[in-house]
Amino acid sequence: MGPAAVLVLAVTALTLYLLFSEKATLDAVGLGIMVALVGGGEVIRIFDPAFDPQTMLLGARQALENIGNGAVMTVAGLYVLGEALSRTGAVEFIARAVTGATGGRERRMILVLGLVAGVVSAFLANTAVVLIFVPVILDLARRNNLSASRLLLPLAYATLFGGMCTLVGTSTNLLVSGVAEADGFEPIGMFEMTPIGAPLLLIGTVGMAIFARRLFPIRHSLTSMIGGNEDREYVTELVIGPTSSLIGRKYAEAFEGSRAQLLFFVRDEEMHWPPYFGEIIEAGDVVMLRGNVDVIAGLQDSLGLKLFNDSKMDSKSMQFFELAVAPHSTMLGREIGELHLFRDYGVVTMAVLRGGHHIRERASKLKLDAGDLLLVVGDPNSQGRIRASGEFYLLTGAHNWVVLRNKARTALMIAFAVMFGFTAASMAHAGRLLPWISIGGAFAAVATGCLTARRAYRTLDWPVLVFIIGTIGLGQAMTHTGLASQAAGALVSALDSWGPVAVLAGLSLLCGALTNIVSNNAVGVLVTPIAIRAAQRLSELHADLDPQKLIRAFILTVAFSASLSFATHWGHQVNLMVYGPGGYKPGDFLRAGLPITILTWIAITLSVSFWFGLL
Repeated sequence: MGPAAVLVLAVTALTLYLLFSEKATLDAVGLGIMVALVGGGEVIRIFDPAFDPQTMLLGARQALENIGNGAVMTVAGLYVLGEALSRTGAVEFIARAVTGATGGRERRMILVLGLVAGVVSAFLANTAVVLIFVPVILDLARRNNLSASRLLLPLAYATLFGGMCTLVGTSTNLLVSGVAEADGFEPIGMFEMTPIGAPLLLIGTVGMAIFARRLFPIRHSLTSMIGGNEDREYVTELVIGPTSSLIGRKYAEAFEGSRAQLLFFVRDEEMHWPPYFGEIIEAGDVVMLRGNVDVIAGLQDSLGLKLFNDSKMDSKSMQFFELAVAPHSTMLGREIGELHLFRDYGVVTMAVLRGGHHIRERASKLKLDAGDLLLVVGDPNSQGRIRASGEFYLLTGAHNWVVLRNKARTALMIAFAVMFGFTAASMAHAGRLLPWISIGGAFAAVATGCLTARRAYRTLDWPVLVFIIGTIGLGQAMTHTGLASQAAGALVSALDSWGPVAVLAGLSLLCGALTNIVSNNAVGVLVTPIAIRAAQRLSELHADLDPQKLIRAFILTVAFSASLSFATHWGHQVNLMVYGPGGYKPGDFLRAGLPITILTWIAITLSVSFWFGLL
């Protein structure tokens, strides 16, 4: 193994570690990959003038060309098109229609919602689908006295199944297709995955509906309690103001009769827990109180208390809604007290939910993690500011925040035109046109006023795009250095004695395991070269197998298996989006996701093998 291969192996291991530990942002990882490979190649050339980074590792020119990679451009265009559909309410009518077709029955809700969300997510980003459907499900659950936790996880899983149905169902499919095309093979067709993906969606959704009570737990969260529940309680942090009538009174009796429970108080950064004896309340003390919304709001006025950021809300106009911290948010790792949410968005944090439990520590000192849920209070205008920021997913009330309904028909027409263009290009074997069709659709959405150019730029998930560019370079380096061939040879040597189907099953299992730990996009880009070389190696060992069919089977197996992100809450963004609203615990994903992952892995292996004549 030469120095270039050692470098690629080290970068790959470090990338997987950083993704798993979340010690670096996605864009930092993507940039780091490019810098390490390009810089490392130049260092190797200093000691070995015959070394050519462009063909033996990753050259600077090749790294720059990856910025304009067709798959990256296609994903970027679809981000904009998806935002146009969401912002105009073009998909909202589907969500509304679904609510009337369930009859208030839990299994029927899971079946109908899952199938509709899955079909929509076959053509629209699954994060956008979940964002639209979460408030609808919460409202359905409240009106029918059901637990939202029984409905939200099936929704997320259904969108993952839906992403397996078409080329544009998920960005991972596009990346796998792009890597295959760059390697000299035909890109994946628009509906090439549908004969296998559609049955998986149908069977998976029906199975979740039938076994819902065994797979999905009943959990309670702040989200599920918003609206229509007079007994809902929140935990908030308040400061004893200088004019508060509580000053001089004892903590043991100060809040008696106020309907608010004192959890603890903080003085000089020291926390004091009950039972209380002779402690006297002083100005500047921080108290953590639990109570109903009207109780908390009334305490601010009647007792001279104020929120930790010195902001007060008008109890007559304030509205409560929930924000899920986006996985790519720049606010991750920062303390809530340092976020300036009131200054930037006009909202005040009232409570935090993490892992299904109230955070019983100072809210201002809590460092945000991806998937945290913030209960905030603000005026109606603040929702628009939050929605436009991209730092949070606005959950409560998100389906009512649509400002361009008159453009909904236009957005739908553009989306249908783009899908028709994708289909025509795939049938004509003109995959090189997909990026231009996608970008053309994004341009049309802006030109027709479905969203502004500024909003289109802000819609692009830049950290994800930069990360994709970096991993594409890493995949190329694995091919150039021969690591992909070595990994493929090891896979074939280990499993070929059981036949080609066993090798395909091992490849699928590898993808399924990795995608629950690290980014599914990274899995698709890194494993596709290995899959291609494994198929080539198998075709050399088995003369009766069609090499082209074998390579195709392995490419599609990677595309399908990279979406098996069922078993961990961090495995995919949609899992994180329902994690807080459903009040789930990490073990809930493992209990429901592991059997679904295993059964889907078996189904993918058998279906692909049968479809391509390996059985």
